[in-house]
Amino acid sequence: MAASVEALVAAGFRAAALWVFAGNARGRRFYEAAGWRPDGTAVREETGGRVLEELRYRRDPLS
Repeated sequence: MAASVEALVAAGFRAAALWVFAGNARGRRFYEAAGWRPDGTAVREETGGRVLEELRYRRDPLS
């Protein structure tokens, strides 16, 4: 994660977003520990007969 954030900063990005499944508690804790926060945006998609909810996380600033 740190290397990815460093690459984004080096490329001039000041903020970034990622998506994580709402039910992925372990993944959500990982991102939150790295400074990412949910921004309140969620999407629901149906795939293979299942409804999946994803939450958008942002990190702003990236530094």
